[in-house]
Amino acid sequence: MSTVINSLDQLDIDERHDFITIFRPRQACDMASLLTILQENRELLRDKIARRGVLLFRGFAPAHTDDLYDLVTKGMALDPWNAFNLKNTPGFATSWLRKYMEGLLGGGDYRRYLDKDAVQLGPVESAVQGPHVEGGIRSQRSRYIALCCFEPSPSRAETGMVDLHQVYTNLPLAVQKKYSGAWNRFYYISRRKVHALDRVLLKQSPFELIERVDGRAHLALPPCPAVCAVPETGALCIQPWAFARNTNGAVHAAAVAAFPGRGDIRPDSTAEGMDLTWELCDERGNSIEWTPEEQTRLFHDIFARAHLMAWQKGDIAFVDNIRIGHWRMNGEQGERKLVQIQATAFDADLHHPAYLKRTGVLARV
Repeated sequence: MSTVINSLDQLDIDERHDFITIFRPRQACDMASLLTILQENRELLRDKIARRGVLLFRGFAPAHTDDLYDLVTKGMALDPWNAFNLKNTPGFATSWLRKYMEGLLGGGDYRRYLDKDAVQLGPVESAVQGPHVEGGIRSQRSRYIALCCFEPSPSRAETGMVDLHQVYTNLPLAVQKKYSGAWNRFYYISRRKVHALDRVLLKQSPFELIERVDGRAHLALPPCPAVCAVPETGALCIQPWAFARNTNGAVHAAAVAAFPGRGDIRPDSTAEGMDLTWELCDERGNSIEWTPEEQTRLFHDIFARAHLMAWQKGDIAFVDNIRIGHWRMNGEQGERKLVQIQATAFDADLHHPAYLKRTGVLARV
């Protein structure tokens, strides 16, 4: 049922979906008017993101990435923050650096930096991506992601979305306890031997470089929370980053089972191309057993609860990057152009259940 709320009287609001709130203009509404609406209601809207997950503005006509940037910075008063570009390097240099690192690591979901903040997301494949939160490979990640569809795919290529709090709370209690006490640990083995330029660049990165006798290297990252809480509500959310080779088989099997009738779904090429391992450990770094059956159960539960966002031209979405997991579905690339801006630095370590219990926060929310 659509209703009209408060000072957002130029928009209809539809909250029939579990975690997506859709706003549509009641009559012609240009980008300047939408910007004003966001400015006047940003506290209400940011609270709604935390409590629901996704705000989708549909029926508008953004013409340029500057429109999205203005909605993020001037409308919602969010600070662009991208863990891969903390030094605000120009877009062409960041695109080169990302491509360089993908060559060292053996693959990646190539994305083109249009400027220091806006990123055109990678091309569609015949695979279903692994579910993830943006930047979920490490604790320092963005709290929000803003997305704008300047051109949809001619067929499928939706963005899968899921409420990670619902996924977590519907796991058996023993499994919830296991994940809430765990940390995700990721490490790569480089595709080739490392050389002097690699060492220089890696010193500026979060990777710990451990050289091997064959000249290649282990590239390890500090553990990050397997579960963390939405700050405003305390809702606990599982935090996946399923681009690892050791979990890709379970992701692929779950996707094939969950999404019949979509043609031949292949294993994700990013996960297949990189020698990346995802495992669980405890607070001291001791490994926690994580069986293939447990992995399959997690990815099956995620895909079973998925909403497939079929993008329309002009769609603008604000997404809680802690509460909502996402992934790209298979389909046709065509002229698809989906642009992302990440915003607001977030330290997942400060929202891990163990930290919140020690500080007394978890008991109060």
